[in-house]
Amino acid sequence: MKRGRRRDDYPQTEFRGAVLGTLTRRNFSLRALETLSGVNRGTLSAVLHGKRPCEREDRAAIMHALGFGSEIQIQFLPDVLASAEHDRILLDGRISADPQLQRGQLLMSRAQFAEAYHQLRGVFDMAATAGDALGQAEAAGWLGWFHGELEHFRESLRWTGASISAIESHLSMSTDEITDSVAVSRSLSSTSEKAIQVLSRALRVRSKVLAVRIVHHLEFDWLAEAKQRFRQSVGLDERMEVPELAHDLRWKAVAMSAEDRSHIRDIERLLYESRERLPSGGPAEACLIREQGIIRWQKNRLAKAADFLWEAKEKLAFFADARALGPTFCVLSKLIIQDSGDFRRARHYAVVAAGLHPYGYVLDHCVDQLRNTAAVERQRDLDDLRAGQKPFDIVHRVMASVASGSPNTSGQLVEHNVGRIRANLLPSAVSELPAPPVTRPR
Repeated sequence: MKRGRRRDDYPQTEFRGAVLGTLTRRNFSLRALETLSGVNRGTLSAVLHGKRPCEREDRAAIMHALGFGSEIQIQFLPDVLASAEHDRILLDGRISADPQLQRGQLLMSRAQFAEAYHQLRGVFDMAATAGDALGQAEAAGWLGWFHGELEHFRESLRWTGASISAIESHLSMSTDEITDSVAVSRSLSSTSEKAIQVLSRALRVRSKVLAVRIVHHLEFDWLAEAKQRFRQSVGLDERMEVPELAHDLRWKAVAMSAEDRSHIRDIERLLYESRERLPSGGPAEACLIREQGIIRWQKNRLAKAADFLWEAKEKLAFFADARALGPTFCVLSKLIIQDSGDFRRARHYAVVAAGLHPYGYVLDHCVDQLRNTAAVERQRDLDDLRAGQKPFDIVHRVMASVASGSPNTSGQLVEHNVGRIRANLLPSAVSELPAPPVTRPR
């Protein structure tokens, strides 16, 4: 039996060129890359001098450490990262280098939310026990991401704030001073480089969460902090030259669209800069198209908004990204109410949205539509959702992909989401931190 880790065919010369070019541009040494990636320095030297191929796991670790975008990772890990599951993980950033945090991301992509929380919280607690301040900061950032995805607004702010504060304390600098230090010199220690990557993620997550709160909950008191955080996030990621800058820009454009005095030309410039940094045909581009629709909806350009949102819906369904697709259907529902007054169709889209991701404003809008409907029709809609009747069949198709690889079936995921809708239809239903689904054993 052949032992050792798997090797496979990949464009070795192009890989070496991409890594060496990034090391030169960022003034990284092999020692720094060894620390960030966990790959032995001797192995790195042999690979970069063309003396041996780079094994799959090492390639993944090197590309993560250097912040390569998903389009580059797919080039050198084609059969691993091309799957829809990994597309969902990579949507708003890179996969964590920590295997335990990677596991939390994977569980999120499968809608195993309870397990994802316990996984991420476990990493945080272990880092706290070990006195690993940087590990705590990274885990806190991912916990902020987890709560943001489920619209636990206060919890997301708490965890991202903890992550940002921990990095500022670790480096003994404010966020603005950290950004300035990156601008002054690229010769950062490997530990400082990792700390800045953690800070970058926490800022990005916090900015996105604030944008959602402003646009979809109409809480404009958060605009001042959102502007500050987007300034910091964009400024830091520009200096670091990371691919996640594209996501900073698209969410900044969304937040800007909620301002009465914002101009569509300025917003379009941000969207153009974001698109220039995204791979064509991927899930991130699909979300950018959705953002174009949301922005037109905010600016009351309803016909154009509908075109963008419909296109985004089709693309996001292909990638089976329920967490992005639910909000897309929700905005389509609101737009239909404003534009045509087709309340039945709007209600169906609201139910589809909550069937995919029943959290936050998506769930609130669905419940509002169902409460304004006769009890018989309301029951029929929920029964049709459970049965997968049109137009609710898309929920079952997407959830079948989401459930792939998990102990849950698509039917169990749909049942859970229907249960959340029903529970929130009750007058006494108030739950800011709803319990995620518990995976059932096989």
